[in-house]
Amino acid sequence: MKTTYSYEELLKFDDPFEYEFGLPLKINDLPSSVMEEDISDSKTKLLEKLSEDYSLIIQKPRIPNEKVFSTLSLLDENEFMKLYVVNETTFNEALWDLLYESEYNLHWAFFLLKEMKGVVFELSYTGGETRALTLSYLNANTLIHLRLEVDQSVTCRWD
Repeated sequence: MKTTYSYEELLKFDDPFEYEFGLPLKINDLPSSVMEEDISDSKTKLLEKLSEDYSLIIQKPRIPNEKVFSTLSLLDENEFMKLYVVNETTFNEALWDLLYESEYNLHWAFFLLKEMKGVVFELSYTGGETRALTLSYLNANTLIHLRLEVDQSVTCRWD
């Protein structure tokens, strides 16, 4: 199954990312298109995109801080959350296992991002609010959210 939604179709949804696509983050800039598709294997897709110079972005609670995160690049943090960036060389099997295990944890968010330059990441729980990680300034970018357990992906593109 593969379904693509145009910018015009996205405008008709009340909140396409939370209710229609179930993304674990909020996006301030409406994409040009969104594509939902079934994929053969989430792990293979993840490794493929990392080899194409996508970055894996992971937001997780500050504690506990599993050993697998000790070698990863910290992008940002606040009192409650840490934001890591992972590339092809730093990705490993232990991290895959942890992501798969934490997929439905409400305090976690992870996704692939093609271009990080200029993107603003606003961590959840900033200013005492409880909300999702928020992204802004995604000009000419591609974001991919993988649903690991069900082998599906949601690809958001900005032209």
